[in-house]
Amino acid sequence: MDKSYKQFLVVAELGNISLAASHLGLSQPTLTSNIKKLEASFDVPLFIRKSKGVELTEYGQLLQEQALELQRRHDALLHKMADLKERKTEKIRMGTGDAWWEVFVKQALQQYSHNNPSISIQLEFGNHLKLMDMLIHGQIDLFVGHEIIGLSRRCNVSFIPLLQDKEALFVHQSHPLLLNQGKDSDTELYPLLQVTPDSETYQHLIENPQPKQLERERKKVSERIVYEINSLTASIDILTTTTAIMPYPLSMADYFSLSNIVPLTQDQKAQTGTVGIYHLNDPLVDHVNDIKHQLIACGQQLSE
Repeated sequence: MDKSYKQFLVVAELGNISLAASHLGLSQPTLTSNIKKLEASFDVPLFIRKSKGVELTEYGQLLQEQALELQRRHDALLHKMADLKERKTEKIRMGTGDAWWEVFVKQALQQYSHNNPSISIQLEFGNHLKLMDMLIHGQIDLFVGHEIIGLSRRCNVSFIPLLQDKEALFVHQSHPLLLNQGKDSDTELYPLLQVTPDSETYQHLIENPQPKQLERERKKVSERIVYEINSLTASIDILTTTTAIMPYPLSMADYFSLSNIVPLTQDQKAQTGTVGIYHLNDPLVDHVNDIKHQLIACGQQLSE
């Protein structure tokens, strides 16, 4: 990808030429000159200069959209080239949240691997924003996760809904709320354990931050002790040795029961989310399309 476009994207993301220059390892005058040359090549202003930084003009917004698409295609090309070098042209590159691996993705992948033993597999676990970033940069072909509310339209992806899942609050079976039959409002008195929480690194993928902010307010994240853990296994360990409360899909109740972790009684207002498959709008190659249909079949069995 052309370096002038890369520099433009960094300035557009940070909104400050000085910060962008530092990030890129350039002097501010050099980066300013390069941006002016790019503007001259299009004969339009790309940024509005302000006292505390810069903002994109409508021309800049258009270039950002197209440059991000070029970057995604370039990254995808590099990964495909690497696969060709390794003679691994038929490879499933997919992502999933920990919960969906246990609920149905593991079954789908086992069935697919049994029927296609010669195809390589790359499996990524993580938060849905992290997996979305990997998807649009060509690092994976699809992933299973919650629908991302407020997702930027620039991501150019499709979402296939599979099932609805309700959120529950999980605690160890010896938790005071269970022993004392505490009320729902009492949950706010205990630490909140968040498994693979959203990272600031991927906030550029969100066009409308309000739904995420409302979720944080609902859980009173800023008002209580919070454990942020990027491992489900470690989260289970912490849940069994503390009084923390962990919001997690209710469909994992049977799995957690093996570790003596149980859901608190939930009311009808518990949050419900849609789980499905994200993939790029580009046509999928045959073997990726096959695993997509295998995931759809296994996911839909749960909703019947």
